[in-house]
Amino acid sequence: MNYDESASPSEKKRAPAACLRCRQRHIKCPGGEPCSKCFSSKAKCVYVEADRKIVVSVKYLAKLQEELQRSKQENERLRRLQTLSGAEPLDEAFSNLDAKLMAESEVLPPYLDKYGKLFNSKGSKFYLGSSSITLFGMAIQNLIPHDSHPGSRVPSSTALSSLDHAKEARALENEGNAYKIVLSHANNLKVKFTLPSFSYAILLVDTFVTYNDACFYFFNEGQVKEKLREIYEPGAETDQDRLSQTIWYCKILLVFAIGEMYLGTIAHAAPPDLKRRKKNPGTNLPGSAFFQQASELFTGLFAAGHLDNITHECGIEVCLLYAFYLQVADFTVLSFFYFGLALRASLVLGFHVDAGKNSITRYELEHRRRLWWTVYIYERMLSSKIGLPLLVTDECVSTALPSDFDMTQPPAGCEHYIFPEAEILTTTIRITKINAKVLARLYTRQPTSNILPTVVELVDTLVDWKKALPDYLTIDWSSCISRLQVNLLSEFFQGINLAIRPLVFHFVMKQLKVHYATPRDGASADPVYIDLTSFPQSILSLLNTSFRSSIDMIRSLWSLFKQNQVALFGFMDREYLYGALATLILFNVAFGVYSTTIPHIDHGLAIMVRMARLGNFPAHLRVGQLVLLIKKLDLGGNEMCAIIEKYEGGREDERSSKRPPRDSSTVSTTP
Repeated sequence: MNYDESASPSEKKRAPAACLRCRQRHIKCPGGEPCSKCFSSKAKCVYVEADRKIVVSVKYLAKLQEELQRSKQENERLRRLQTLSGAEPLDEAFSNLDAKLMAESEVLPPYLDKYGKLFNSKGSKFYLGSSSITLFGMAIQNLIPHDSHPGSRVPSSTALSSLDHAKEARALENEGNAYKIVLSHANNLKVKFTLPSFSYAILLVDTFVTYNDACFYFFNEGQVKEKLREIYEPGAETDQDRLSQTIWYCKILLVFAIGEMYLGTIAHAAPPDLKRRKKNPGTNLPGSAFFQQASELFTGLFAAGHLDNITHECGIEVCLLYAFYLQVADFTVLSFFYFGLALRASLVLGFHVDAGKNSITRYELEHRRRLWWTVYIYERMLSSKIGLPLLVTDECVSTALPSDFDMTQPPAGCEHYIFPEAEILTTTIRITKINAKVLARLYTRQPTSNILPTVVELVDTLVDWKKALPDYLTIDWSSCISRLQVNLLSEFFQGINLAIRPLVFHFVMKQLKVHYATPRDGASADPVYIDLTSFPQSILSLLNTSFRSSIDMIRSLWSLFKQNQVALFGFMDREYLYGALATLILFNVAFGVYSTTIPHIDHGLAIMVRMARLGNFPAHLRVGQLVLLIKKLDLGGNEMCAIIEKYEGGREDERSSKRPPRDSSTVSTTP
């Protein structure tokens, strides 16, 4: 600090205000920086800028306040997006889990009813447990308030569908009402059936194999194709007995039915039958003509007095295929019965313990093992879907996993066996076992206290499974995605959402409770979403995992959709897509992440609408449920208007999917 006493008066301009020291001492400040008085006393000279008063209009002030409010909302939105998309790696989050949180934070979702529910269908009752897709949908619908809050911004036009639509929905919810398929009750084997052309038969077998792509093993592809060549060869004779031959024909008709279902066409129907189908769209399930013929054979083969025929050669395969198509045809309970029948027949034959492995060839042993593990997988998958306990525990199973072996010198009778790479099926078995643990520990026998440690443990196991996948089974979003990758990872995504579903519901209920209890008028009408920045990293990682899994489920199916590889009449693709869409809707409710979810919800609904337009009536029901949920649970009132307008009432433009419709004329038809 220095002070120049020789400075001229013009250089020592008077300060517009006194320095702080002179003002406090109530003396005249000579000005300057520093002023002479502060310099002489060696004190710090500080000037405080005087307040300036200006005239501002109220209108301009209100505009500034609105801009400030919008900036705050945008910052909050960006913070939520960053929280749900940029969490640290899961293994790090789980290793740093807050033990105090696990001890004190009890997360018990209100929708988990450990007793499940009984449903009436066609005069019969059946039970659905808490993990079922149906109860999940009902739990979400129960979130919708019957009488909207007076201050809420839910428009009156979001009332429930009309009486006709409600009646249609109730009909579709009943067991087996989605399609007009009549199961045969005739107890005889005098059945007339027709086979398609050889080229179309091979196409149906190839389609079946392509869509399952080594993740499951319903039959041996090489053996089936060789048998078809023998049958279609002019003057061909068979050395099979009548029972074995009939079982084989039932099996191949079921393969044709499922293959045609995957193709999404009804090419096997005769022209008069096609006219009848157009008049009555309830019969438009592809493959139903083949299935009706197979059903007549099935009923005669495995009637009450001949039930032991299931243990005959190919009997388990027939039962497994029959149950699979029933699942697609919306006969969920019957499907569960026949999957259970296939499981028990496998147990009777000792498939679960490799019984008799020293008396059969290595090819036959591998066939039995793969067939057993496929029955095992589907029993667990369907148990999870309808919320029923497992019929066989892992402790009862000692048969070896599928494996590759030297097939260069097959013995007589085994020349035509084809076994896909065993790693794919064993990977499916492992994810099925993990998902079965999720079912058992969170739904069949629920924890009585804090469920967070259980959820963390199960999700950690699922993430470890994904990390162990070989490169060719891991999705690379920058390249073409295969049906095989989606088959495997859809089970992973479903397991993640099933495990974290209680936590998501907890936050949704918390948000709705606050939202509908708070009056909203004027500028305060915009909802305030949950701020996740105050929660531990473990909670954020769990939510982020479910969020990403739902998005990736839709992204993967959308990629297949553009390649014409989605099973548009398939059960799993439809239900997994529905679960992912419903989960994203819940994330919107709790955290307001609309800008991230809207593109994926749009793609998911486009796939669903495409299914419905082709005659997939359960998909039609799902679209209606999802649009209703979006309308009722759009807390902001206008965030999802474009989606609602696009898909309400099935008005979605065909061109919006950017996908050419399937043309049945491109498929070979029967002669």
